[in-house]
Amino acid sequence: MNNNRFVLGISFFLAGFLSLLKYLNVISMPDEQILGGAIIFYALPTAYFSLENGKRDKLVWATIVFCVSVVLIVKSYFEILDTRGIIFVSILFVSGTVLMLLFIENMKEKVFFVSSLILILLSYLTVAFFKNLGLFETANKIGNLVEVFWPVILIVLGIGVFINRKK
Repeated sequence: MNNNRFVLGISFFLAGFLSLLKYLNVISMPDEQILGGAIIFYALPTAYFSLENGKRDKLVWATIVFCVSVVLIVKSYFEILDTRGIIFVSILFVSGTVLMLLFIENMKEKVFFVSSLILILLSYLTVAFFKNLGLFETANKIGNLVEVFWPVILIVLGIGVFINRKK
């Protein structure tokens, strides 16, 4: 039996069941917590199984979705006014975490370890020191530009994937 599909099926069932209980007013949980919990339930075993099998693509995917789900849950518990700032810091931290797990999976690749330390340290410095230097305002400006050009970026990426596909 494929462990990933089994865990994914249980995660979907868990999210659906909790959403149904919320709809019936049996529980009162924000959607972000339901989704985040189901994703965490999927990501942890998937990362474990991929470490066991040496599947880097699943390891990277599971790490990313785990970290994103943690951000969703944290965001649901706390009132965060500047969500772009947390997203920027989260991207740095998630990237560092992914590289750290890739290093754990293959300890011969020291570049993963060094890169992960740099990104995790940069995420900390962003929160601790760079806020006073105007980094979040710059991230907001970049975010506004990306929002405007997002459809164009997606179209170009889609065309690029279509053109570069294996024939």
